[in-house]
Amino acid sequence: MVFLYDSETYTYDDLLKAISGSGIYYPLYRTKELFPYFANLVKALAAGMPLTLVDSDINASEIDGVNESDINIERSFTPKYYQNMDEVVAALQQSKSQITIFTSGTTGQPKKVVHSVATLTRAVRLGEKYSGQTWAYAYNPTHMAGLQVFFQAFENLNTLVNVFGKTREVVYQQIADKQITHISATPTFYRLLLPFEKSYDSVIRVTLGGEKSDQHLYDAIRQIFPNAKINNVYASTEAGSLFAAKGDCFQIPETIRDKFKVVDDELLIHKSLLGSSESFKFTDDFYHSGDLIEWVDKESGLFRFKSRKNELINVGGYKVNPGEVEEAIMAMEGVRQALVYGKANSILGNVLCADVQLEEGFTLTELDIKKQLASKLQDFKIPRRIRFVEEMSLTRTGKLKRT
Repeated sequence: MVFLYDSETYTYDDLLKAISGSGIYYPLYRTKELFPYFANLVKALAAGMPLTLVDSDINASEIDGVNESDINIERSFTPKYYQNMDEVVAALQQSKSQITIFTSGTTGQPKKVVHSVATLTRAVRLGEKYSGQTWAYAYNPTHMAGLQVFFQAFENLNTLVNVFGKTREVVYQQIADKQITHISATPTFYRLLLPFEKSYDSVIRVTLGGEKSDQHLYDAIRQIFPNAKINNVYASTEAGSLFAAKGDCFQIPETIRDKFKVVDDELLIHKSLLGSSESFKFTDDFYHSGDLIEWVDKESGLFRFKSRKNELINVGGYKVNPGEVEEAIMAMEGVRQALVYGKANSILGNVLCADVQLEEGFTLTELDIKKQLASKLQDFKIPRRIRFVEEMSLTRTGKLKRT
């Protein structure tokens, strides 16, 4: 069984040899190499040791409470010996380790959140039906989404194929060569796969998370992966995975519906579902997620994600949801990706702007886009400045980087 593809191929036997009998690990490990990173992660968790996970390109000055002098310093513990990977998985599942991860920092200084193995693996599904899967690894490994995909694959001893940050051509080549069956990634990742030239039958499950999706993207995914079931996951660094959906609607399971409130369109999450952090602020034991939603069916707990509260743009006294405008632009033929943002203006508060990336071979002008938007959106939601770009800037977690 293959453990990981990257520049080299590793097996679960390689992993077993790397961790069994070793009493050295890095509590704060910074590396660009995935196999040593995961070996350190598994070794520490199976032994019940604490870990702090940081990005491979992070500077300690970017994070509160992390000193450069502590990074990549070895620590010793009583070594454990494992006969096989089943023993390793069992030890990890029973681990009492505390794992510190950080928010992406897209809207300020990264915030520290402490999780247990139990909260990180809450969404993992185990059993015979989950064996033999081949996962595309399309997330940053030090953040919540990347950890959850890893644990889902690892605890079932599945194959992982690294495609994070790879080009469209490389991703498709890996899907074809390795016969990938499962992909979990951001909507931005899937949009970067456009345009496509053929379909891929091996993929049977496609999961989206971390950003707002749209019908245009779902339609494209169905054409690329005709055999795949598509679902959407609601997750956060603070809480991990909470619930999934088909299409663009999420449903809060009845068993935990009392753990959520909606106040002024903002989703509030009960503290019992969260990790721990000094940055958390609660109102009657409920955490303000910052996610704005709209009910589709309140009685059954069905809702649709609208935007992040801190992403709303003030334009002449109106609150503009950039996601709504982006969705309208990306519905246009020839548009691969769009990013809508505000630029400070002394009169309007902000002038609405958009960066647009076109698909190869398509030509659109600023006037073309504004004309099409005029039939879909109110005037104050139409960007006054539209810039055509060759590529979009992404965050460390693979999402669109908002200015």
